[in-house]
Amino acid sequence: MEQSEFERKVMEKILNSPEKPYCILKNQYLNASIISRKLTQVGFFTNFKVPNKLIVPGMKGLIMDVYAKFDGSDLTCLFILFVRNGKIDFLEGVMSDGDRPPNYDKAILCYAFKDRRQHEIENYN
Repeated sequence: MEQSEFERKVMEKILNSPEKPYCILKNQYLNASIISRKLTQVGFFTNFKVPNKLIVPGMKGLIMDVYAKFDGSDLTCLFILFVRNGKIDFLEGVMSDGDRPPNYDKAILCYAFKDRRQHEIENYN
């Protein structure tokens, strides 16, 4: 299954950090394939398959400090990257209010915190 340009941009933004957990996850992402995608009325889910050799036993958690705002609208979309069983599992995009836009072409990706990144990834050493 092909990755959309928007998903690629979101994942690049989420994984853009020199910190160790981001580097591990970026390597997994660059070697992963998309196994499914589900569009809902208020967002989407993209599921990944990571090669077994890249799994870090015990690593788990999530990253949810990236969101999109839409030009000319009050709508925002929060992105959550779920890490389970030592690997990236799925990316969720969920609208703050209202329905998912028909396309994401005018989305502007932002970090929730201007001065730092925030993750809740455990056991990545």
